[in-house]
Amino acid sequence: MRLRRANDHLRLHAICRDGGRPSRGLLRRGGVTVTDSSSLDEEAVAVLHDAPAAVISDALDRLGRRDQVLDLAIRPLWPEARLAGVAVPVVIVADTSEPELPYDGELTTLDGLRPGDVPLLTVERGVRCASWGELFSCAAIGRGAAGAVVDGFVRDGAQIRVLGFPTFARGLSPLDTFARAVVTGIDVEARVGGVEVRPGDLVIGDVDGIVVVPQEMVADVAEAVVTKHRLEGNAREDLLAGMSIREVWVKYGVL
Repeated sequence: MRLRRANDHLRLHAICRDGGRPSRGLLRRGGVTVTDSSSLDEEAVAVLHDAPAAVISDALDRLGRRDQVLDLAIRPLWPEARLAGVAVPVVIVADTSEPELPYDGELTTLDGLRPGDVPLLTVERGVRCASWGELFSCAAIGRGAAGAVVDGFVRDGAQIRVLGFPTFARGLSPLDTFARAVVTGIDVEARVGGVEVRPGDLVIGDVDGIVVVPQEMVADVAEAVVTKHRLEGNAREDLLAGMSIREVWVKYGVL
């Protein structure tokens, strides 16, 4: 497969300042760093958008990146849910104060989403409230987001499923975030589900789990995915025709 190089594009990544952490309830975006999110191959991105998470994970393994799958406790709200898009990491921590501007960080996150974005919310352990819900999903759909990943809890699960907005989370909770949690970072590098995620990385999720592809590896991973897909197709045909799985393994080197 020959991959076309897309035009370079710049992404603006907000860096929270004010002593390294925004004031409670008020997200301060005191500075902006302009970062080249890597000139991604359009065809390579399309390959990864369509590929199963398991095949992408295998490709990353072969390229020496065996640490790119989020904690398997983060599951889709329904089995058929699938997402693929550009990572927007968001950091949420416990905070029991009553802010003057409630939900300011969440509103800033949602209003800043662009088509194809996937907000990845990493929530401090012990926070029991839901950091995502039905109206957030509606707002994300309106902005063209491709889905949401919450390393924590969400609510309105039934309504989100009706909306068809692909959402992954550790579980459900009816609790609101007011006076329980606050956003401290938007579109910043963060550890989500045990994986270091940077703004602009690709995230793909399905019933098997969620895989993060570092942006500088997109083309190489896509090449490996195409190769594995071809070999698996051949192996599938031989297995169905009666060849032993050991013979297939020796012939193709895939399982």
